[in-house]
Amino acid sequence: TVLALMCTQEPIFHCAAEVGGNGDLFTQRCPSVEGTGRQDAYSALSMIALLLYWGLLLDLTIFSMRISAYTLVCGRVLSELGLFLGGMCFLILAFSSSISALNHKSKDFADIPKGASSLLEITLGMFPTEHFESVQKEVPVLIAVSLFIIIVTVLLLNLLVAQLNGAYHAIYADMVGYARLNRGTIIVSTLAGVSDKRWDRFLFALKLEEKMEFNEG
Repeated sequence: TVLALMCTQEPIFHCAAEVGGNGDLFTQRCPSVEGTGRQDAYSALSMIALLLYWGLLLDLTIFSMRISAYTLVCGRVLSELGLFLGGMCFLILAFSSSISALNHKSKDFADIPKGASSLLEITLGMFPTEHFESVQKEVPVLIAVSLFIIIVTVLLLNLLVAQLNGAYHAIYADMVGYARLNRGTIIVSTLAGVSDKRWDRFLFALKLEEKMEFNEG
């Protein structure tokens, strides 16, 4: 589906009808493409296709039980990460709405969207350092932001680490068995695509019908 959508937005196809005598057969820049957003859509679809391609390579983890078990554990603990992200979003909305209700002059927390964006930047460590000067001038805002940092950085992040650690130790013992089952599932699904002729040739090469001579002892 993604490849079909990429074909519909491929700039080379749209520019093929406008190729002149300059020899630019595979050009991606022409009037029918520039300014239409096709290049942006094609680049976004290309990113999705590459992510899906690398995701398919996860099937190669079946060659190592340890790596396969680790991959399955990562999938099982994503629920803990989802709980953390849900709690963080709740706190960001709660503090951004409460800070916007205060009487202050800080432009970074003028309304709920700006406050939520600023708190998210603070959580990710992307908030500009010079903007903290305006926050420090507003004591109520400074107290609220400090309380938010303590709850998110000290409480939630450490709680996430403890949850992941506990979930990893609880799940990993069973994941080795699940990894073996996953290997069997991938092998069976791969064999379904093998032709009968190729499968018969493989069985013939094994020479299973030949009798083996057992030596003494």
